[in-house]
Amino acid sequence: MEHISAFVAAQVTANGRAQKNDFGDPLAESVENLRRAIKAREEHEGKSQPAVQEVKNTVLQFPSPFGDDTRAVSNKIARCALFAAVKKRQFFRDYVTVGEVGGVKIEFCGEQLNQDDHDTLMQLIFSANHKPLGVDVCASVNAVLKGLGRDTYQEQRRQLFEQISRLVRGTIRLTLPNMPRYEGHLLDDASTPQDQAILPQYRRHLVYRLNPKFARFFGRMEVTLIDWQDRLKISGRGSELAKWLHLHIESHAEQYSMKAETIRDRSGSQTKELKHFRAILRQALDLLKDAGIITAWSIDAGDLVHIERIPSPAQIKHIEKKAKCRKPIK
Repeated sequence: MEHISAFVAAQVTANGRAQKNDFGDPLAESVENLRRAIKAREEHEGKSQPAVQEVKNTVLQFPSPFGDDTRAVSNKIARCALFAAVKKRQFFRDYVTVGEVGGVKIEFCGEQLNQDDHDTLMQLIFSANHKPLGVDVCASVNAVLKGLGRDTYQEQRRQLFEQISRLVRGTIRLTLPNMPRYEGHLLDDASTPQDQAILPQYRRHLVYRLNPKFARFFGRMEVTLIDWQDRLKISGRGSELAKWLHLHIESHAEQYSMKAETIRDRSGSQTKELKHFRAILRQALDLLKDAGIITAWSIDAGDLVHIERIPSPAQIKHIEKKAKCRKPIK
């Protein structure tokens, strides 16, 4: 662009009119038109530059603040089988549908994720709190394990690294109406320390990046803050389903009864026989009651599961606001 401008300047007089040359007036007129086009383009680019800069300066972050005793969970993720209520994982060579929530179809390909993997993701999100999405996050391995309520021995470190690897490798496909289909990973990448038995503790850190493309799942109106200590109480037989139910329950301000079959299908349970699933379901509901997450539960003759719980202050406000918006029936 500079060499063209120099050429134009050489052909133009101080009063802005093109000089005559050996090629005659037609060329001079063409040069003058070129000069005007270049000037107009430069002015247009100059005006549009601030808008581009403003977009670049936009920083995506998780909703904050949330305290040490809470963790953020995406409502859409909590209500599907992306993190299934299973202990033994399957491997999906092709995409399988794990849920359709709020008009978003969610599919997954790779080694199946379960509720332990979800716990790890929530802890990694907690460690990335107040940081822009998409930047490298450095966290102490032992701090992450302690946040998960786990021991800090070699076996627990190995388990953590495997879970992080699954979050990097597993591919999620999102389909929205009238929108381009998106495929990506919850973690863009991660690095974990080697030689755990030799490295001193101060060098045992992991570095990871959360995928900013999933920010839509973690908007202020799209997340629920759960009591982390309550979740850490869930253990024992039926804990996989209990943990899935915990997040599903917490993501709703108002509880609606669901059939046992619906819970089985939405949670991604591998138990095919309903009578066997009901037994696991009863164990899971008892675990939630023991942890103080729900106050009572029952399964009626129509196989509907009824759950009673005390909503959080934020959920009570949501229910009251929703009630005010309802039009009275005449």
